[in-house]
Order: sequence, then structure tokens, then C-alpha cells
Amino acid sequence: MRHQIFHHDASVFYVHKTPTAQGWDLKIRLRCSPEAPIERAAIRTLVDGEPYFAWGERLDAQTVGASGQWWEVSVSTRAKIFAYRWLIGLRGDEWLWLNGEGVWEHTVPDHADFRVQLDGSAPHEHLCSSVYQIFPDRFARSAQTEVRGLPEWSTGWLNPDPAQWNDDAAQTKLFGGDLWGIIDHLDYIQNLGFDTIYTTPFFEARSSHRYDAHSFEHVDADLGGDEALIALVDACHQREMRFLGDLTTNHTGVTHEWFRKAMADPDSVERGFYFFDETGDYAKWLGVETLPKLNYNSAELRHRMFGPSGVVQKYLKPPFNMDGWRIDVANMTGRFGQSDLYESVASELRAAVDAAGGDKVLVAEHAHDFTLDIRGETFHGAMNYSGFTRPVWEWVTAMDERTPIFMGSPVPVRPQTGEKFVDTTEDFSAQMTWNVRAASFNLVTSHDTARLMDIAGDSQRARVALALCYTLPGVPMILYGEEYCLASTGDFNCRVPIPWEDVENQTIDNRELLRVLGGLRKSGSALPSGSLRWVQVSEDVVVFMREHQEQTILVCLSRCGDNPVAIDDEFFPGRAPDTVPLGALSLDNGKPVASLDQGIAVAVWNGAQ
Repeated sequence: MRHQIFHHDASVFYVHKTPTAQGWDLKIRLRCSPEAPIERAAIRTLVDGEPYFAWGERLDAQTVGASGQWWEVSVSTRAKIFAYRWLIGLRGDEWLWLNGEGVWEHTVPDHADFRVQLDGSAPHEHLCSSVYQIFPDRFARSAQTEVRGLPEWSTGWLNPDPAQWNDDAAQTKLFGGDLWGIIDHLDYIQNLGFDTIYTTPFFEARSSHRYDAHSFEHVDADLGGDEALIALVDACHQREMRFLGDLTTNHTGVTHEWFRKAMADPDSVERGFYFFDETGDYAKWLGVETLPKLNYNSAELRHRMFGPSGVVQKYLKPPFNMDGWRIDVANMTGRFGQSDLYESVASELRAAVDAAGGDKVLVAEHAHDFTLDIRGETFHGAMNYSGFTRPVWEWVTAMDERTPIFMGSPVPVRPQTGEKFVDTTEDFSAQMTWNVRAASFNLVTSHDTARLMDIAGDSQRARVALALCYTLPGVPMILYGEEYCLASTGDFNCRVPIPWEDVENQTIDNRELLRVLGGLRKSGSALPSGSLRWVQVSEDVVVFMREHQEQTILVCLSRCGDNPVAIDDEFFPGRAPDTVPLGALSLDNGKPVASLDQGIAVAVWNGAQ
């Protein structure tokens, strides 16, 4: 375990922020075991690049409204991101450091300092949301599918029977799902507890995935065109739901109007939108011939992407009114060889999103460690593959000869203990601001990965993985069909349709679980905004608390078996919870014992404990 005696993170449970004319006043609190022999406590930060220590005072637990020993430091700052770590003085002249990675007896570098982000946080609606990801072609057909017929570039229809599924490597076969089909199923999606839909690209393209944009000017007619997107977003908003789109800022398709002009006329302004060498060859995304890479040394390209009438703002404004973007391979955008314009491009992208007005959100695709690229001032958060998805896979996987690889890794996923799961998630999280962690997608699967049952192997491990998406800091993002743990086809091809004609006969049905978990996120502040405190971790079981001034939630998860879990937590409130939405919780001499329901128990108390 990291540290059981000292507890701190940069959530609102420990950091109180007050804006001032000069910047911010902060009250930063440390929670400790009542018996901890602490004599002094300070935070160490940097002021104009020089170390500075601000000493704290001890608080009465009743003043805080939560059990334990509390220390508080008051400090003012003008920084956009305030970084610090605790220096704790014990009796006997012993000193300890506490940072995001744990407690240390030796001096530590700054990289894992706690970070308070003071500007540019994600909209509150996003932090509270539960996101349903849809791959439009594979979700649901509408009555218009057969009327439109196949586009000229497609090589045929896919058989909806997974047993006869025969997707092609070029991804030119279609199932025929469209945006009208999503509208037809909005009630279904909302009844699952989701309040946000994120779809993969809807632009005109020449593939089922549509990351090879033919144009950014219109929604693909084979998905219903502009009319369908306008109607879909409007239907979402009528239900108080949000809608996020998907944009490729890193590349276009070879049939894109910009690229065709660039190829046809070496003197055209569009020629500067791409990287060409002296032979006339062009740079490609990971060498894929159909995906030429964009060159942001071009001011005109930036204007067309980020300007007032550019692509980014166009779909966030009327008549489309989308609520934000997920940016495809955001970590690669603006980077090619010795040309690294990532920072400036990301800043312009964020400025464009903000300029569109309203509470818009910007999320980056980033498949590895994003902590150096994303600090909150550009992207609100990321798809947290490295700090969430992979460690979850490693903990819940039931390894066999078919265990999938992870995002291009050369080796299959290997199972890890609960302790290693916690260590991995916290190592990555220690490098980011709390705000970024809270705004990033917690995802177990996506359109780019194997499906949940490919990884988990059984329904209990799958349920536990879904519960982690909702209950750890971050925004849950669930791939369509995981409510039934749909099976992949072939070589872990996850892009299969929901069998709408037979959903009631699916072997696994997690719809009620998702409804309960989604409701928990809406019921209070602990899951969207509360702190995280690991209570108990073993090979097969993890127990943690999400704590907020208004609500406390205990989560107990077991990847195998439903044996009761006796929980030892000196901060436990000592009283029965107000509600127990999953599993059961009893008290044995004032100490909690969790009874699990298919691997999950969740208990809720009103207020801080």
C-alpha cells in the first residue's frame, strides 16, 4: 500500500480554492491517523523558481467535519498550476516527504508533486457524465439505410450474423448503421444511465471507420448527412444529454479536397498543408498510404481548422451545437521529425473550443503516458489508456492462450495483483493534475481494442472492470454493446453490431449494473469530485473510499469469488451507511464487513465521515 497513515490529494476534499484580484487563496489540508506523532507540517512549493515552505496549523476534526488528525496550510498564488508536496515532522526530529507517489524518508524530485489546477477545468457537466461510445456504422440501422444503398466506394454489406461476419482489412464493407439509427435508440441509451454520447467520425470518408476524411465540410450522407447530426444533437439536448464528436487533426484521407489540390498543384496553398519531400512523396500516419499527415507550419491550415469559421468551431456552433470534441491521435498532431508544434497547435485547438462558447469539452486520444502533454491548459483530459485501461486489463484478465495484446504492444497482457494494479494507476496519476485525472475517460474498451469478455474471460471480472470505470476518479466511457459483453469476431474485431432483434436473450446482461452505477454518479459529489483513499488492497480484492464534504462512498471489488470482506479502516464512520446500492454492508463490533454481489459492494453515506 502507498500510505495508510497520511492522506492527501488535490481534490476539493483537501484543497479549498478562493479567487482573488491577484490570483488565488488556497487552504491545503493533510489528513492523518489520530495517533500519528506529528509535530509540524508544511508544504514545499516553488515561488519564481525558488523553493518555499509554508507551515501549517493543526485543525480540530470537528471543524473539518471528518475524522482523523488534520493540518492546514494557507497560501496565495498567481500560478495557473500550483505544485507542492508535504514535509511532515514527527517526534524525535524525524522528517518525511509526502507526494503523489507516497511517503518517503529521503528527498524526492519534483515530478510527482501534487498539482492544483486553478484555471481551465472541465465543465461540471462533463465531470458528472457517463459516456456511451458509438461506432456509427456498426450501432443501428435506420429505415433509410436500404433506401440509400451502398456508396460507390464500398465493397459490400456485412452479414449482421456474427458467425458469418467477414470484415475486410481495408474496412470498406458496411453494416449500414447511421445517425438516424442512434436517434431511434436514444431512449434505450438514456435508460442505461448514460447522459453523453461520443461517436467516432461522422465526416465524409471512404471507409467504415471514417478517420480518412474526404472532406470536413459535411456529415457523410451515408450516415444521414448534416440534417441527421443536427437532429441527433437536438434530440440529445431535449433529453438533457450531451454529444461529443471525433476529429482527426493529425491527418486527412488521400481523397480529401485539400490533399487532391496539393497533389495537383505544387504551387497551391494546400500543398503547404502536408509534408512533401523532394521526390514528391508525402508523409503518412504510421506509414498508412491513405492517411497523409497535416503540416501545421501552414498558417492557412491553422485558420481552416481553428479559425472562427474553421472545422473545430463549425460543429460546436449552431446549427450543429455539439458539446465538444475527442481528438484522434492528439499526441501526434503537430509532430513530424524535427518539427514539433504540438504545444502551439494544442493551444490553438483549445482556444477554438473555448471561443465556440458554452461548456464545451476537449478530450485527447493518447494511448501511452500523456502526463507531459496534457496538464489541463489545453486538453481537459485524455482517454486514459495507460493510467487506467491497461492496469485494469492486467488485474481482471483471466489469462489464457487468447489473451489479447494491448494497443500494439508486442506481448500479451499478463495478470497482475491488486497491489500492482493500484501501484500502476497511482504512478501515472501522480504525474497529472487532479483536474485532468477527473476529466479523463476511464475506459476498459474502445473501438480500437478487444472487447471486455476477450480480456476478462468471465462475467464477474467484466462487472468489476465496469465498476472501476464508474467509481475511480475520471469519466466512465463504455463502448456500445458492453452492456451485453458482446463477443468480438475473428482476430479480436470489436466492431460488431448490437443484435437488436435478440437483446433480451443475451447470455450476459449488465444493463441494471450500468443504471445503478450511472445513478451513483448523479446522486452526489463523491464520484465526480471526491478524493480517493485506498483502504485495503490484496491480490484479488481492492477497497477504496471516495470522499467529499457532501458524500462518502465505499467501494469493495473482488475479481474472483464473493467471500465476505472484513474491512479495517480507522477512519470508518462507525455507523451503518445511508444506502447500499450494490451488495451489502454489515457491522461487526463497529467494523464493516462487505458482502459482495458478483464481485461488487458499494455503500453510501451522506456527508463527510
